[in-house]
This record gives sequence, C-alpha cells and structure tokens, in this order.
Amino acid sequence: MSDGFLPVAGEVRDPETLREKERAYEDLADAVRELLDATIRTKVDPADVDDLTAQVRDISAKLLVNAHEGPLGLRVSSDGRWRDPGNPAVGRRNAFAPPLKMHRDRAAKRVSCTFNLGAAYEGPPKHVHGGMLAMIMDQVLGSVPPLIGKPGMTAYLTLTYRRPSPLQHNLTAEGWVDRTDGWKTTVKGHVLDADGQVTVEAEGLFIVPKMARELLSAPMSDAGEFELFSQPVGDSPRR
Repeated sequence: MSDGFLPVAGEVRDPETLREKERAYEDLADAVRELLDATIRTKVDPADVDDLTAQVRDISAKLLVNAHEGPLGLRVSSDGRWRDPGNPAVGRRNAFAPPLKMHRDRAAKRVSCTFNLGAAYEGPPKHVHGGMLAMIMDQVLGSVPPLIGKPGMTAYLTLTYRRPSPLQHNLTAEGWVDRTDGWKTTVKGHVLDADGQVTVEAEGLFIVPKMARELLSAPMSDAGEFELFSQPVGDSPRR
C-alpha cells in the first residue's frame, strides 16, 4: 500500500504532550529492536538466559497492564497526520521495522531510502531475506504515487533478484514513476548495494481505491495538498 493515503487530519489539541508520548514509545521500540538483535546473537550461559527471559516476560506483562486490544491501525500524530505506527516497514512503534526513512523528491517524482539490516533479517547466510526486500520495495514504491496525488493500494508487485543483498551494509532502495493511467500508477525501482550494483529490480502497480477517490477532488494534487477533514482530531479516521 502507498503512504500519503489519507489527508491531513487537522489541528492537534495538545501536540507537545502527544510528541512526548511518541518519543517515549519510539524509544521503547528502539530498545526492543536492540533486544531482538541481541536475542539472536547472544552467547551467554543458558542459566543466565533463563533469568533474563523471566525479566523480559515480566516487562511484557507490565506493558500489557494498559494496552490496546489489537492492532493500532491509523493514529493521529503530533504533526496532525494519520500514520500507522505498527507498520512493519516504517512504523515507529514496531520493533521489527528498521524503520525506513523515506526521502522524497517531488520534482523528480522519486523516493529513496538507505537502510542497514542486521541478524533479524537474515535469509541466505549473511544476506537479507528476499521477503524482507519485497516488503521494503512495496513500501518504497508505494511512497511514489502520493507524489503525484494518487496514493493507492498495491495491485501487483514483481521483483527480480539480481544478486544477494548483504546484511550489515548500507543498501539503498529507490522508486520512480514509470507511467500513469487514470487512477493507476506503475512504479519501478531497485535496490543498490554499497558499490552501486543493482541487487533487486522491482515493478508495482498502485490503484487509488474508490473510497480514497471520494476524498480527492482530482487525482493530480500533491499528497500534502489534500483537503482537510472537518471532524475534530481523534484516534481513528472517519470511515
């Protein structure tokens, strides 16, 4: 799915408090992300692991004393936009997410991000799992259509793996508009290794669903120029 799928939500009543809440939960996700990596790579004595496991479970229990019943879905962020904090690619509260940080060039209709993945994302020995690369390319390519005002859902995503993508090395994913047809946008992209060699080639088709078309006056404005919701800011978007 492409991002930029919903318009700006409106004015946040208390952005400073919400920003502090975001910081705390993002720090927690960062710590758990470190724990995930350490869990895979640790060589400490099993007796010590048993004690540490009990501590981790105790922390989980404390966090669940006050928790959502299920997935978070879309939430209003401190900048007034709807975002999905649990997204496994870019979600700031998801410890599995790298998380990816997109760089958007609206003039060139192009998106890129550089990432460096560790042990939790291993497929072939010392290389990134192909499924992880597919998810990353879905996110990167899906971030392109909003640049031309056509945020959409993934209709298809095709990948060609040219060579292994190494772990613990900087990799760069890029996506750009290939062609458009009404509410449909075909996007192409690739993953480059640190030497500039293509490791993955990708193509995706993204279609603006009917419910989103009703939010857009025309499929041509930039994602940041969508009309505002008239409803007060809350925890979930109007359906």
